[in-house]
Amino acid sequence: MRHRLVSWRNLIPYHGAGILFRHEEGHKQLSVLLGLGTHNPQKKQWSIPAGGWEGEDSYNRNKKRDYKATAIRENWEEIRLKVDKPEELTYLLSRHLPFFHFVVYACQLSEKRKVVRYQEFSEVKWFPVDSLPANSVGFVRSQVAALVRQPHKGEKWYGKIVFTRVPRKSA
Repeated sequence: MRHRLVSWRNLIPYHGAGILFRHEEGHKQLSVLLGLGTHNPQKKQWSIPAGGWEGEDSYNRNKKRDYKATAIRENWEEIRLKVDKPEELTYLLSRHLPFFHFVVYACQLSEKRKVVRYQEFSEVKWFPVDSLPANSVGFVRSQVAALVRQPHKGEKWYGKIVFTRVPRKSA
């Protein structure tokens, strides 16, 4: 049997996106929404709702793939959770390799919505960020780490330091 080496140059690039939903109880506990996969390669592993870019997702005004549209569509297909205000999805992180392009957005929810599993997941559950399941997909921990480092409203990032805007008292 002859084996042929496949160069990464011969691979069709994958383009995908997903959403990491977050909820914060006051300023006490940050939780994220994960689903337990039913299909390979993420079977029996916890991950975010995500998937591949399709032609219907189209391109943005800069003629680049619209990863935000992909994330919203995949989220609806997988857990039927509607993104009420797409403009409030915030960029979280991305991975761009010659054969793999993936973008993750964060979405703040004002309440922990009860989510019914739909297609890709056998279970959907909220997890505190400091108690992620051991059987999480490899990217989940880096997504959550980026979320924890993400500035919130009124904050600005300068390297690793976060400065919170303090309202001035009028004299």
